[in-house]
Amino acid sequence: MYRTLFLPVYVPSFFMSICQGSALLLLPLYALELGGTPAMAAVIFACRGLGNMTADIPAGLLVQKFGDAKVMKAGVTLMVLAAAGCALANNLMQLALMAATIGLSMATWLLARLTLISDLVESSQRGQALATMAGLQRFGHFLGPMIAGSVVYMFDYSVAFFGIAVLALATLALLRLGAGKVDAREGMDKGHTASIDPESGNSRHLIDLLIAHRSVFLSGGTAVFLLTLVRAARTLLIPLWGAWIGLNVAEIGLIVGISAGIDMIMFPFAGLIMDNWGRRYAGMMCLGLLSTSLLLLSLSTDSWSFAAAACVAGLGNGLGSGINMTLGTDFAPIRQRGHFLGIWRMIGDAGAFTGPTLISSIAATIGLGPSLGISAVLGFIGLFVMARFVPETRIQSSAPSD
Repeated sequence: MYRTLFLPVYVPSFFMSICQGSALLLLPLYALELGGTPAMAAVIFACRGLGNMTADIPAGLLVQKFGDAKVMKAGVTLMVLAAAGCALANNLMQLALMAATIGLSMATWLLARLTLISDLVESSQRGQALATMAGLQRFGHFLGPMIAGSVVYMFDYSVAFFGIAVLALATLALLRLGAGKVDAREGMDKGHTASIDPESGNSRHLIDLLIAHRSVFLSGGTAVFLLTLVRAARTLLIPLWGAWIGLNVAEIGLIVGISAGIDMIMFPFAGLIMDNWGRRYAGMMCLGLLSTSLLLLSLSTDSWSFAAAACVAGLGNGLGSGINMTLGTDFAPIRQRGHFLGIWRMIGDAGAFTGPTLISSIAATIGLGPSLGISAVLGFIGLFVMARFVPETRIQSSAPSD
């Protein structure tokens, strides 16, 4: 399994996760640098979620029609252009446009990567495969903020964004040199092409899919929406709260990196929990710890208490490594995976858009602190939904256990 996924998925994913981790730290802080308020920085960050949400279903249709490799390359190309655009942006409107393009890039890339894994990996191993991918993504989120924060501290934001563009360009070169061709070769043997539908662009298929799987979208979709909302809130609020209590970019980047490091080392445990105890248990632990961390963050007043809250967030997020992707691929029907996963990701990315938008509204009216408490409450609601309504999708391996 790991050998099959190493070149087409894991190595490019690691590079792209460094790009994404760097961008997620820099976008709200650069918005403040350009003269924006915390509320405006939240709006800029929300534009990334809007880009994610906008691209999800079209990306699913493109995967069905053209295959994983081409769509993965398109997503990476968008990252190159968006990062370069951020480096050249000199006002908030331009930065918002580039943030949305980063969202388009990540949604396109992630959807193509997810359909490839769902076709190549058996359900009994899918939790570990996706948790490993999520762990690599978290390793990139560990390195990205620390590197980006240091670059900004020594140089400026433009240099940091150009660095992201160069790394994305290197990822594109890797895919073009042959890593991206593996999906076609492997897919021929494992039924990958069976999911390609000549009528993949038919909107009637999407409506039929929504109706047929409405109970899954209502229960699992609600839990994923709230989980993604809390994750987006954490990603945005940690750097904003750090700036609010007087920390500089390098200090915030270091603490975010430490949190991401804890997040990163949890992925093997997340995979084992999902494949042995169940997907719901992983999701419940993730939601509970993330919500608690936001409450702790609202009480932090210095670098030590801030770091402690950030570390709890990293622990919770790490124990949910791959949970959204695993649930999505478990629920997805084989012949309509691209369609289903496009809708599934759109639900999650709606949470990624709603979180920062909600935070922006709250910060503009009653302040940044209350937005932490409200986000935590929404997380606890998600915990209840996950525990009470989401069906367990774990399937016992049929292999004998000698």
